[in-house]
Amino acid sequence: MGSRIENVIRTAVHAFATKSNGSLVNTNINHNLNVLRQLLSEICPTEDLGLSRNSGQPRFSLSLFPSRTAPVSYMEIFENQTVSIGVFILKDGASIPLHDHVGMHGVLKVLYGTLNVQSYSPVDLPAQTNSHSMQQSQYIKARRFPVSCISEKDSPAMLSPSDHNLHTIGTVGGSASFLDILAPPYDPDGTCGKIRDCYYYADVGEGGPCNSEIRLLKRTSCPSSFWCDSLAYCGPDIKHLHHEFH
Repeated sequence: MGSRIENVIRTAVHAFATKSNGSLVNTNINHNLNVLRQLLSEICPTEDLGLSRNSGQPRFSLSLFPSRTAPVSYMEIFENQTVSIGVFILKDGASIPLHDHVGMHGVLKVLYGTLNVQSYSPVDLPAQTNSHSMQQSQYIKARRFPVSCISEKDSPAMLSPSDHNLHTIGTVGGSASFLDILAPPYDPDGTCGKIRDCYYYADVGEGGPCNSEIRLLKRTSCPSSFWCDSLAYCGPDIKHLHHEFH
């Protein structure tokens, strides 16, 4: 029997496998996502990922040496053309700016700490998603949802190609980490046939008359205050999965 993280990887690859036309092989996506969410809820960061509450945390305040310490660290666990699975570690006071996930499913499970997640759903679908006009336009309209405060005690949060597809993530009261699954992965070079880059946005105001829920988002460059460094994965051996699912 495989480790818990191996079971997560196998389930994610199975759930998000696609045909040549991009449609899912396994059409019962809701069932597969429920299974995946349950598996993620059983993950023990220390045993299954080699991750402690203080992993990636500096011994000094970020404000003392802001140019020397990345506010966010990323630990890659597994990636192929179907899914990317990794852990983001946000230092106290850090945030991930508003960004998109065009055409992707996503699952976010907090491992340590507490996060505020502000999410948006692009409007005028399906044209935006199918034509990738989200990545071609400098402005998009999106429905803004109330901020969700999620911790390690909560079930995984979800996003889909049409719902909660843009978000910003910030720490609450200390450092935090979360396991992140994206399907398909970002592919800025179009190596697998379709470019899927990550774009950043700023909420610049209301996108409709007398409707504060609909917001106008303007594409921006990545803020200079945000960058990531890398941490090595120290969990159970999963090298055989890279060969199996290559």
